[in-house]
Amino acid sequence: MEKEQELHYRLEDRPSPTETVLLALQWALFMYSINLIYPLVIGDIFQFPPAETTALVQRSTFLVGLGSLLQVMWGHRVPITEGVAAVWFSIFILSYQAGVPAGQSPGAVLQSMEFGLIFAGVLMILLSLGGVLNAIQRLFTPLVIGMALILIALQVSGTFVQGMVGYENGQVRGLVALCSILVVALVTFLSYRGNAYLKNFSALIGLLVGWGLYSLLGLGGTQAAGTVPDRLIYLPQLLAWGAPRVSAAVAVTALICCLVLVANHLASYAAARSVLGQELPAGTIKKGGVCNGISNLLSGLLAGIGTVPIANAAGFVEMTGVGARLPFLLAAVILMLVGLIWPLGQFFTSIPAPVVYAVSFVAFTRMVGIGFTNLLRVRLNQRNLIIIGLTLCISVGLMFVPPAAYAGLPVVFQLVCGNGLLMGIVLVLLLEHLVFRAGR
Repeated sequence: MEKEQELHYRLEDRPSPTETVLLALQWALFMYSINLIYPLVIGDIFQFPPAETTALVQRSTFLVGLGSLLQVMWGHRVPITEGVAAVWFSIFILSYQAGVPAGQSPGAVLQSMEFGLIFAGVLMILLSLGGVLNAIQRLFTPLVIGMALILIALQVSGTFVQGMVGYENGQVRGLVALCSILVVALVTFLSYRGNAYLKNFSALIGLLVGWGLYSLLGLGGTQAAGTVPDRLIYLPQLLAWGAPRVSAAVAVTALICCLVLVANHLASYAAARSVLGQELPAGTIKKGGVCNGISNLLSGLLAGIGTVPIANAAGFVEMTGVGARLPFLLAAVILMLVGLIWPLGQFFTSIPAPVVYAVSFVAFTRMVGIGFTNLLRVRLNQRNLIIIGLTLCISVGLMFVPPAAYAGLPVVFQLVCGNGLLMGIVLVLLLEHLVFRAGR
């Protein structure tokens, strides 16, 4: 219970109304910032016009808020963000890189992604209701969960570092990098050395100070994705990319993706349990899986990207010392409103991208630490060190291989082999339970 005592607000605590609003705003900014990059990158890769990219940002924001609300009220019941899944983000990119050169239009690829999300959502619901997730929980040992947490952070670390230093057209922007370093240093210091109040609001302080520095240095430019003319309310459109396009390759990929989503679930719950210092409510895996299935199903129907409980939310809880459920619930509602009300969305997207990257980066570093905490629960003997070394070297190495290198393989192998996170989780499961099975 050591972690629970370090939190300023525990799961069932209720901060004052003023603190609740401020803490909810901080949660909303964090949730928004870590999910904003994905729709912006997808819009750029698929060459969306600005208004369509903005619409994807709004839909993704609404879906993240709705998914988080479903989870905290009826699902896992703890402050874990239901955020855009890095594995779905990767599959979108790899599907484009495999499909368009082969003659598919970008629109056809997106329609295949709608089918994949709907298929995966239904599958997750059925697996959860059937108790399969509980049955396979024993496969996810501390070694597997620790590796999954580390690989999740490594998968996106390159994108975050490039965003922090303003990397563009092969160049790093010195002042932007300096600003980001100062923000990272400030948030790290406040979350580690600050008093309870400063620790609670370290992310919010970092965003405000970074925003001010960005303006003071005259760096200019924001991450706003465009405008929707003459529109106050944005309502998500059903099947905005067209009718779902059934694809056997995407179905197989979605099936494998569900395995990665399960690993994300269990890694997130383990991280939350460690930070909160208490066992999670009964039925967490089943209820959380059902709500995640609903979120992915809605992502397919509303042309989103796909979600999963985000493990780095535990890093944010540890960083701020706020594990209370109420501010998180309010933040989920705020995020839904941001996704529906265009002026609110414009306000949030005006935060400079490098500042957002810098604040979120600190939470990601905490997630790596939680991953190593899980690894320290296993004996670091020759067997386990071989599994760790093979998994890290192979999966991280795959992250550096250009997707075009797999062009000669069938589409399903391009999607699987080109995803270092997915391959790493499959590999560590095989090594742990088959190749180096204990007792053999």
